[in-house]
Amino acid sequence: MGTIGGDRLLEALERHWESREFRPLQRETIEAVLDRRDVAVVMPTGGGKSLCYQMPVLFLPGTAVVVSPLIALMKDQVERLTQRGIRAAALNSSTPYPEQHRIHREIREGTLRLLYIAPERLLREDTVELIRHTPVCYYAIDEAHCISEWGHEFRPDYRRLSELRQWHPEAPILALTASATRRVRHDILTQLGMRDPAKFIRSFERKNLRYMARQTDGQTQWRLLEAALQAHARRSVIVYASTIAVVEQTARQLNQRGIGAVAYHAQLPPERRRAAQERWMAGDPPVLVGTIAFGMGIDKPDVRAVIHLSLPKSVEQYYQEAGRAGRDGEPSDCLLLWQAADAGVIAYFIKQMGDEEERRRAWRRYHDIRGYAQSVMCRHVTICRHFGEPVPSRICGMCDVCGPVPEWYEQLYQRVPQPEAIRPHAPVRKPRREKVAAPAAAATPASEAVFGRLRAWRLQLARREKVPPYVIFHDSVLRSIAAARPADLHTLANISGLGPVKLEKYGAEVLKVVQPSDS
Repeated sequence: MGTIGGDRLLEALERHWESREFRPLQRETIEAVLDRRDVAVVMPTGGGKSLCYQMPVLFLPGTAVVVSPLIALMKDQVERLTQRGIRAAALNSSTPYPEQHRIHREIREGTLRLLYIAPERLLREDTVELIRHTPVCYYAIDEAHCISEWGHEFRPDYRRLSELRQWHPEAPILALTASATRRVRHDILTQLGMRDPAKFIRSFERKNLRYMARQTDGQTQWRLLEAALQAHARRSVIVYASTIAVVEQTARQLNQRGIGAVAYHAQLPPERRRAAQERWMAGDPPVLVGTIAFGMGIDKPDVRAVIHLSLPKSVEQYYQEAGRAGRDGEPSDCLLLWQAADAGVIAYFIKQMGDEEERRRAWRRYHDIRGYAQSVMCRHVTICRHFGEPVPSRICGMCDVCGPVPEWYEQLYQRVPQPEAIRPHAPVRKPRREKVAAPAAAATPASEAVFGRLRAWRLQLARREKVPPYVIFHDSVLRSIAAARPADLHTLANISGLGPVKLEKYGAEVLKVVQPSDS
């Protein structure tokens, strides 16, 4: 790399991101941007793409412009960066006018490091005039698959992003996505006019996710859902349903059965959607039932299960949504409970499409996701091959085709007959039950009490600072603090996940919670 030493990158990583090592391909991506190269990055959901376009701005003059289609992601990322001491802001339809004026001023003055903006807003005449006269160090195109007509979330405004090269010919372009087939990746490079880009593609396999798919009927689906939620009691879960009516009905029935749940869909007033999201982010209630309107840009690290109650429109959509589980690297479940009637719903919407080519693409996506749901091959292998990753057939040990499966899932096989249509050519077999090993170090009553106090303190602080609790500290960090029970800042500083910025900001308060004066 050119001028920035590896030690300085690690120092920035620990200071601002409370981590002591990069995830695979993060360092290489950052170094390529710092070398002023165009870069194309494909990383799985939860793989750490945001760091790749956030860190380089610490070492380059000017403002980094991050193009994102997601208001929720912008808000989340700006809150996190502010917590880390990095000046960032977002321009979108929800930004109040006085704040827009302040952001414009900071851009002109050169004090804003990262600007998040939707493509529609970026291409407005007034924004174009502002950005063209701004020293831009690089452009980052998040969710870059939206630029391709072959992608599952094509957005026409993304096509115009090729104009960025005219505004700042020397500024590198960084394109990032989690769900792009080989054809879509090629289209991204062409549409953006990328020049000899560095290409970094992570494996699409999320080894900590256990994939399970089950065809059901209306009577059995509920029993399967309830059993799955009981198995993940008091842990964060997302349940996806295809319609608003099913979302509201499911949330209502879960609450009636003592399983705390909140509904989320596009027809809720904005303040109710925001309140629902913030409550779930804080862990109360643990279950969020939503349409596909929920989740894009939401980075809650401790989601232990994602459950679908209908067949998604594509493998890409399913991979993205299921990938919201287990972002902290811990084992998590992805359960697809689909019905034969789902095909009729998808077919209806496909037939409404006016463009013949788009209909063909939609049918292909449908057959791909149906193939995944009915596959007799390892589900991890099926997903990887869909995205063009050549992996050999094998036994993964983390899906219901390969086994082992959790005990609760095995019991469901025994209680609920499997419709013959799901595996017409597959031999009938009983899934192997998972043997659960005893934890290496069980939490003590004392550490659990400290953990409880830390969570209560974090919740109060999050409400005061108006950010989700996990933006302050993840549960895993609080558990490490509770187990260590540090008595001074030096000991606290040695706990992973506590960088210098947060140590300085919250260290004294944490010690008071861990070692209260009346103890």
